[in-house]
Amino acid sequence: MTYQDPDLGLVTVTVNPRARSIIMRPEVDGLRVTAFRGASLAFVKSTIERFRPSLIKKQAALKDRPLLTLEDVEKMRREAKVVLPRRVAELAHLYGFSYAGVTIRNAKTRWGSCTSRNTISLSLYLMQVPEHLQDYVILHELCHTVHHDHSPRFWALMDKVTDGKAHALRAELRRYRTA
Repeated sequence: MTYQDPDLGLVTVTVNPRARSIIMRPEVDGLRVTAFRGASLAFVKSTIERFRPSLIKKQAALKDRPLLTLEDVEKMRREAKVVLPRRVAELAHLYGFSYAGVTIRNAKTRWGSCTSRNTISLSLYLMQVPEHLQDYVILHELCHTVHHDHSPRFWALMDKVTDGKAHALRAELRRYRTA
């Protein structure tokens, strides 16, 4: 379902049966909303109203950012395929982690992930953040090879490999966007 909003532009609402909440993603010319099954349009609109100022602010920030061309993305992908797997290997060796492999993806909603088989996927957009934050994401995924959750044990391990700076680095990374 779509409708036109005077401030946000075209609002596209989709239902995802796995969603547990309302997810709102500002775009340059609109807003993508993912709703859980059973959420009424009135509920979606009231949720948008509650977050309207921050959504407008995020949308404005998107408009100020230069758009990446396909050529830019491909260049970043080539660089990421060389740099990131090498850094994963270095950090895994340094801290004694083992992993099955590394893939580089065009992921726009997350920096990285780790499968149950310990394959690490990293977003090519990591190439746009400082190296110490690339290391944070890589260490985060390597820690998932030991603890496949975000339990206190996971965060204790993260603090161990980041000299107690895990939460500060996480907060710093949140100032960046994947795409």
